[in-house]
Amino acid sequence: MNGGGSNSVAAVIVTHNRVDSLRECLDAVLEQTRPAEAVYIVDNASTDGTQEYLVKAGIIDEPLHAVGAPEERVRLLQPSRRRKGTVEVHYVRMHKNAGGAGGFHEGVKRSHAAGFGWMWLMDDDGVPREDQLAELLDKAVRNGLLIAGPIVIDKDDERILAFRHGDAGNPENRVDTLRSYAVDGVIYNCMFPFNGTLISREVVDRIGNIKREMFIWGDEKEYVLRAEHNNVKMGTVASAFHRHPARVANRAKVLFGLLGRVSVRTDPKAHIYYRNLGFQHGRYHDVGKRLKTMTKYTVYFLVNAGFDVKGLFEFYRYYLDGASDRFTLPPAREEP
Repeated sequence: MNGGGSNSVAAVIVTHNRVDSLRECLDAVLEQTRPAEAVYIVDNASTDGTQEYLVKAGIIDEPLHAVGAPEERVRLLQPSRRRKGTVEVHYVRMHKNAGGAGGFHEGVKRSHAAGFGWMWLMDDDGVPREDQLAELLDKAVRNGLLIAGPIVIDKDDERILAFRHGDAGNPENRVDTLRSYAVDGVIYNCMFPFNGTLISREVVDRIGNIKREMFIWGDEKEYVLRAEHNNVKMGTVASAFHRHPARVANRAKVLFGLLGRVSVRTDPKAHIYYRNLGFQHGRYHDVGKRLKTMTKYTVYFLVNAGFDVKGLFEFYRYYLDGASDRFTLPPAREEP
């Protein structure tokens, strides 16, 4: 099956072991006032009953057992009783957990090859408002945007942003403060990527696909940085909303704040964050940025973390591996 022209849209939902979240997200995507022509569900080898839910929902006939490469099944469904027409639902079962980066890479690759004009990217724990796609597409076309994102709001408090925006003038992280910056309905120089983000196929033609080697933590930011460096016009649409669980960054002051702050990662996948940070700094920033970052983390591991030499050594290894774009150290530690 092929895309249907320049304004055809393929939604790409990446999921891994969050079947309840996927159900809510998929329902919201299928209930859009302006439906997507296709939905790609990229399943990162879930083991929590996701496939059984999709069988019950009539999206696949039976669970898939992908070995060595992803497998795909396609079905035409009527989105809902309130919506006319049908939508292509593509279920892509990954043969292993490739992380958000790998899942989005696969979804973008397949939907782009199928000829869709736009790709609408989101994780399974986000919920687009009913008119989100309509608002994104309208404002993107009107304003010549090649990447258009919604305002991502806290699922539990829709007055608050789900992700803190780097704006000193908005200390309370309020949605209405961010919206006040809109020009012709668009907030420029602002993006909460891969949370209901609409991307033109022209962007993929110009700058390529998402870097799947990044696995998680930073692939979305890197793609926005890559787009900025290639003069891709983008912005957040003030009338489009995407609900998402709030994320609060764990940041630590270094030398009581004299050296600023660092993001603290304590779980077993911290090395992935360090490598992706190194890649971003190596590709889009100067040597001074890299030296400053290494200095801050050196002080953090030796002072804040109580002379954690092992942690510091791992930070150096992975940060420099990313900064040189080698990605040769052991890959992501796969989740069960």
